[in-house]
Amino acid sequence: MASKPWGRWMTNTQELEFDIVLATRNRQQVLQLSIPLMLAQNRLPRRFIVVDASDDHSAVRRVVQEVFERAETRAQLLIVESPIAGSSYQRNIGLQYVESPVVIFPDDDVLWFPGAAEAIMQIYEKDAAKTVGCVAASVAPVYPAGAFPSNKGPYQLELRDRVSKNIRKVLAPIEDKLFPDPMDPGRLWMEVWSRKIPPMWLEEDDGELCGPVFGYRTSFRTEVIRDLGGFDERLGRYSMFEDSDASIGSLREHINVRARRARVFHYRVPGERVSGSEFGMMAILNRAYVVCKHSLPRSTARRRLKKYLYYKLLRYLLQTYTTYGRQRFWGAFHALPEALRLVDAPIGELPDRYTQARSDLVERAGPPQRSPSRPAHCELTTCETSDAAIHGSSNSKEK
Repeated sequence: MASKPWGRWMTNTQELEFDIVLATRNRQQVLQLSIPLMLAQNRLPRRFIVVDASDDHSAVRRVVQEVFERAETRAQLLIVESPIAGSSYQRNIGLQYVESPVVIFPDDDVLWFPGAAEAIMQIYEKDAAKTVGCVAASVAPVYPAGAFPSNKGPYQLELRDRVSKNIRKVLAPIEDKLFPDPMDPGRLWMEVWSRKIPPMWLEEDDGELCGPVFGYRTSFRTEVIRDLGGFDERLGRYSMFEDSDASIGSLREHINVRARRARVFHYRVPGERVSGSEFGMMAILNRAYVVCKHSLPRSTARRRLKKYLYYKLLRYLLQTYTTYGRQRFWGAFHALPEALRLVDAPIGELPDRYTQARSDLVERAGPPQRSPSRPAHCELTTCETSDAAIHGSSNSKEK
């Protein structure tokens, strides 16, 4: 990826600036729901960076610019055309253009409640010692009032999503007790990753310590995510668990905090981003790679991982009543032996072993669909000066 000066920012103890990096691909309709809620916050980003890997960049640019014009916001809009589709790759491109001390990475289909940005930023601003590396939003069970036009409600969950949701309700207590996921150990995360002491002011600001964080809720101090090298692009096009990987990395020298008042709803748009077999493969192999990347052989995290991988495969076996479910099971089944090899591998050998295993599994499943390689194109605009433009480039990386 081409290097770029990070720039300088002015900060004070009262109020910090933040930027938003939003990676998207072929999601024009949902952008018309999510971005307005981000621009309706009482705290606005200095720079709003959209990194687009869509098949039709012009359509996405038109939708985003129209949303900004309707919002009449002075937040600076930067649209970057990515040559590669992949959340890690796209987020890393956006990270090059961040100029504020805090960066928020929402998914393109996340719906923010009023005050979400303010609640996140208050945690960073109260943290004068800079011990907080990552602040996570809180998950809301329902979408914000007024998020949808009165004549158009949200989509209905697909059958497999409704079944999966009900299964989770039943199995979650059993799973947490007998087969805890080291990637998402809930309130037991300190047993897996590291013991942390909360700052005395945290409870007063409606915050609580948390462990690994999933993507649509994440924000970081810019210097922290850059020191981590950004998001791991080895994780592939869909980049499952790249957010958990980065937030676990933050725990090495910092604390992660959940801002209770920063409520967001994940509006999961119907449709498959990857095949069932690729999803199953990543759920097993990516999870093993990320957990082992941050833990030593025979550690608590790796011991729990091995047990959880077998349990996950059994869960998938019990959900083979659809074509997608069968594909997902076989993808996970073929990935399991490779994942178990990672569990016993030294940390230094993990990147090569993972990359080779992923390559072999993807080749077995068939060639992935890739966008043609071309330089990234970047357009900078505000509502008042849409003709202003800058161009940047990034070396293409095969995912």
